[in-house]
Amino acid sequence: MRFVNRVKELSLLDEWFGRPGPQLGVVWGRRRVGKSHLLTHWATGRRAIYHVSRNRALDQELAALSAAAAPVLELADRDLVNRPFRDWDEAFEIFRQAASTAPLVLILDEFPELVQSDPKIESALRAIWEGMGDHPVRLVLCGSAVRTMEALQEERAPLYGRATLRLQVRPFLPGEAALMLSGLPPAERAKAWGVCGGIPFYLDLWDQSASFRDNLARLVANEHGLLLNEGQLILATEDFAGGRRERIPEQVLRAIAAGRTRFGEIKDALGVDPTRALAALADLGLVQRVLPVGRNADARRAYYRVADNFLAFWLAVAEPRRAGIIQGLGTSVVGVMEGQFDNFMGDRWEDAVRAHLVQTVAADPRVAPVVEVGRFWHQYGTDPAEIDVAMLSEPGGRLSLAAEVKWARQEDGARILRTLMRKAHASNLIGPQDPEPLYVIAAREEVTGDLPDEVLRVTATDVFG
Repeated sequence: MRFVNRVKELSLLDEWFGRPGPQLGVVWGRRRVGKSHLLTHWATGRRAIYHVSRNRALDQELAALSAAAAPVLELADRDLVNRPFRDWDEAFEIFRQAASTAPLVLILDEFPELVQSDPKIESALRAIWEGMGDHPVRLVLCGSAVRTMEALQEERAPLYGRATLRLQVRPFLPGEAALMLSGLPPAERAKAWGVCGGIPFYLDLWDQSASFRDNLARLVANEHGLLLNEGQLILATEDFAGGRRERIPEQVLRAIAAGRTRFGEIKDALGVDPTRALAALADLGLVQRVLPVGRNADARRAYYRVADNFLAFWLAVAEPRRAGIIQGLGTSVVGVMEGQFDNFMGDRWEDAVRAHLVQTVAADPRVAPVVEVGRFWHQYGTDPAEIDVAMLSEPGGRLSLAAEVKWARQEDGARILRTLMRKAHASNLIGPQDPEPLYVIAAREEVTGDLPDEVLRVTATDVFG
């Protein structure tokens, strides 16, 4: 997989590496997000041992670790392949000695697998770490089991307080994802991101020399497509609270995808309280709780949405046609899927524009200091006011930016501006003495019409260019 971006993550790792003495880091994130790729890229050129843990017997684990360490340490008095480490204490004593001349990086990937096979490993590492002295060993514990990795950092955990780096690797933002799609026009990059989201593994599968339809046919509308069963794999293997037995998080996701987006609707659909499952899904970035922006937002108006692009696409567009695809109907199914995509993409395009505006406008003197960003909606009588992107600023949480976002290829900006201004003033987020908000109009390829200079036009070229 190609390596792009991750500038902030690499900077954090570099700063952590440069600190004196031993350093312990914890790196975590959902599957396919690129944690291992990030760490191996960062470790290139450094004196680093990279070990992938497995749920296996301790002697087998130590033998695998010894084999990984042998070419890095090049010990003159010991053949680690034929005489592997006997226990963790011996392994880390050798690492400590090796670090006396230069920093040594040890990456234990899939650390939750190691915890599963050796539940005492955390306590053993705590004792080892306390005896490390000032030797510059850089130990990275990495894993995809999000709950296990976060539990390492909780107050009662043996390693609590030892980590000097805590890095959660998240999916790419839209502009970052575009770096993996440089061979496509911006509007096509947006469509690929609409399906793949910010997951590097999925983006790397996208054939930039093929059409959108051909990519759907190859990856999804195909019995052997690599993404056809990926959604089911996520539902079956992600580290959900209650995910592997009760499968309540999976039921929650399916209920939301089916249009049951309010808490009460989800609870009725499942027949149980979904609070714990919703929290686990939110921690993984798969589900988002949405409230209208504003200090007096009524929690009863909250709704839930599938936040992850790929999973939302898979649940809404791909899985309902999975049986037909397996039966050999992919050629006709792909046309139906492509026809549905524009309707699906509207909500995702709104996310992309919102992320773009946060990165590019939030520090603009016309809107700063921004204290909240999101959607706004209300219904007063027959006059609805829905604002796709609303930025609120101090003092008083005033509306400082209002955006209307359309996925249509072309939009009449002058017509939309009139409607947007009406909705902004109907929102009750602008006081009598407040300045007019900054207005933004977004369309896929072009915003037409004679607009005031201060009105921003946003297209896929701006977001994904």
